[in-house]
Amino acid sequence: MAVKRKVRVGIIGAGGISQVAHIPNLVAEPSAELVAVCDIDANRAALVADRHRIPAWFDEPERMFRSKRLDCVLIATPTISHLPLCQLALESGIDVMIEKPFARNADEARRMVETAEQTDQLLMVGMNHRFRDDTAHLKQLLDGEDLGELLTVRSGWLRRHGVWGRPYWFTDPKLAGGGVLLDLGIQMIDLVLHLLGFPTVVEAVCGTSHKALELEVEDSATAFIRFDDEVTFSLNVSWANYDSDDVAYTFFSGSQGSASLNPLRMARRHGKRVVEMIPPGLGDQVELYRRSFETEISHFIDCVKRRTQPLSTGKQGLAALEIVEQLYHSSGR
Repeated sequence: MAVKRKVRVGIIGAGGISQVAHIPNLVAEPSAELVAVCDIDANRAALVADRHRIPAWFDEPERMFRSKRLDCVLIATPTISHLPLCQLALESGIDVMIEKPFARNADEARRMVETAEQTDQLLMVGMNHRFRDDTAHLKQLLDGEDLGELLTVRSGWLRRHGVWGRPYWFTDPKLAGGGVLLDLGIQMIDLVLHLLGFPTVVEAVCGTSHKALELEVEDSATAFIRFDDEVTFSLNVSWANYDSDDVAYTFFSGSQGSASLNPLRMARRHGKRVVEMIPPGLGDQVELYRRSFETEISHFIDCVKRRTQPLSTGKQGLAALEIVEQLYHSSGR
């Protein structure tokens, strides 16, 4: 049954991404009411609740679920906790949006998807790059076959060496499940799968390295993926790129033209000439990234109200994780 009043939301995990993106957007969302925040650090939960005027705070999710009549919950905690928290919420009759990485492995993701199906609750994976305005524009171009027959895709996300803004658990394989391939790589894999309509993978190979940062998890990875329509996809991700700034790109090459993100550009063949087009009015990259979280939250709340499946489903999150597992297996991990 559709929710006609404001959607009552709880959030689990009061760390950086929640404080910078999710909580401000939930507070600003006119169709939502953020009624509770939960964190294992009680002091942080209390401070965040006070700062954002959230009515209640908890240090145990079970107590939050019992004490507050929630319609949905946003989970933004270390990846190791996603499965038990997600299952607890779904079995309590609460819809779930879960931050990336979805899970440490495909088995955990599969169990969450199965629980969502058994309980008839919504499960959304927070892949904010799908909600960028330039991504939506590029998907229209690709769906309309403006590039002709698609041939190749190249994508990468290279963070510059020496700038580490990740929490401690990102580098612990038991807590995170993997390194840069699960952090940055899965976001680019999900983005490409989304833009291409989730084609079937027939080959997935990868090489990884731990040498730059000497962590227990990989700090760099290069992958090659081939789809059943013969489109090939090459991926390069790193936490340790020597450059003056981060680099992120996605490039599509077709028989009649090409298109790329960051920034969005398109080039098409017209007779003997190649004409480049840059869609106006999309804003700069920082603004596009900021707005993607706002749009993502609004979309999730709308899905909860209307009882419709989200753009980024648990099944799709599972599909991306299955590819990552293939890549890890090919690398000898």
